[in-house]
Amino acid sequence: MRIILAAGMAAILLATPGLAQQQKQSVGDGAQAPLRDLRINEKKIPDVLLLAASAPYSSRGTKSCAQIRAGIVELNGVLGTDADAPEAKGGNGGAIAAAGSRAIVGALIPGFGLVRMVTGADKQEKRLTAALYGGTIRRAYLKGLGVSKGCKPPAAPTATARAAVPSLPVDDKDDKKDDRKD
Repeated sequence: MRIILAAGMAAILLATPGLAQQQKQSVGDGAQAPLRDLRINEKKIPDVLLLAASAPYSSRGTKSCAQIRAGIVELNGVLGTDADAPEAKGGNGGAIAAAGSRAIVGALIPGFGLVRMVTGADKQEKRLTAALYGGTIRRAYLKGLGVSKGCKPPAAPTATARAAVPSLPVDDKDDKKDDRKD
């Protein structure tokens, strides 16, 4: 059951243009999950994310397009490319394999959730999630400021992204149901 749930969550994360796709993942990352959960192989949260999360709407460093661009480039270095960047080529095979390996490792270790809670890995993961969220908000805020100041990408969204028309995703099953009604 745990494996199915983890695979489902991985599919949801891969379907979003968010952080799950932006960070490079590997099967080795999944295999190292127990080390992270025991806080043996813990990575430090980058200062740029901690600062962004502490004040995502700060006007500091936003006076010129060059400052805005520098802030966005720094955040992109940690978060990965933004949603307005051209699609990366190569697919998501590595991310799928990494999610699968994490699920398998989690299923093999009894009391996995308890270990995470006792070692503080859950708290660290929540801090990391908050920092990533704050960094994403800061980047969007900076891009909005870039638009208002007439900046060019990457200090503002690309023209293609700004011209895009919002639409709901289409489910193939819904299309088939509509075809049957005709």
